[in-house]
Amino acid sequence: MTFDTLRSVALFQGEDYERAYVPESARRVLKRWDERSRHFEVRESIGYG
Repeated sequence: MTFDTLRSVALFQGEDYERAYVPESARRVLKRWDERSRHFEVRESIGYG
């Protein structure tokens, strides 16, 4: 999942935007997952293809 801004992340996830988004369908098949997420700013992107 990618977002253009940290504000976009907060709009998607809500005030606690560092809480990991794990859909219910994924929770049914995963044994474990991180409860918190980390966000990074991409400084440069290389297109392939």
